[in-house]
Amino acid sequence: MRVVIVEDQGFYLDLLADALHGRGIDVVGRARTEAEALAVIDETAPDIAVVDIRLSPARDDDGLRVAEHVRQRYPEIALLVLSAYLEPAYAQRLLTIEPIPRAVGYLGKERLGNLDELVHAFTAVDRGEVVLDPSIIGRLMARPRAANPLDSLTPHERRVLSLVAEGRSNRRIAQELNTKISTVERQFTVIAAKLGLTNATDLDRSSVNLRVLATLTYLRGTGRR
Repeated sequence: MRVVIVEDQGFYLDLLADALHGRGIDVVGRARTEAEALAVIDETAPDIAVVDIRLSPARDDDGLRVAEHVRQRYPEIALLVLSAYLEPAYAQRLLTIEPIPRAVGYLGKERLGNLDELVHAFTAVDRGEVVLDPSIIGRLMARPRAANPLDSLTPHERRVLSLVAEGRSNRRIAQELNTKISTVERQFTVIAAKLGLTNATDLDRSSVNLRVLATLTYLRGTGRR
């Protein structure tokens, strides 16, 4: 696994590079600015770009801009944002760089204290998965709502959503409900629309991001933590 690290603080840059090297991950490039990052990524062709959100005092979102440029120019490179700033708005922006989020992660820098967890995140995004820091999920769930969005669902739709929240795939849900996979896909599309998570222009009904957001909505609506 080839990795480029984009981090303006030398301490974290060296600490992460040494930690990854110790786990057999090849750090092929380092950068401290947005301009350096794009040049290094172009030169080294990494599997993953690890980016901090804030790379200079002048801007709050340099790292996100790097992530957006990388995904646009090199869509096959996985993205892992590793930052001290865990903000739901940043997570939303990162997950909506493209219509179908994939190979992307957002974790707090304190994860450096748990290398097993960090390496697992690297492996997951390299496989094309989406990884979110648990504290971000908690903050998204804690956002106040004027009304319970689950009230708009039929009992059957709530049942389908509960199975989604349990992490079941569309195939497993179809087996559970003794129905077709295509029927579950259509039902989930309707559910997502009712919850305000999507619109008619969304083409991929199995979006990882959409299932994450649907799960958070279900957990929030049922009062679970």
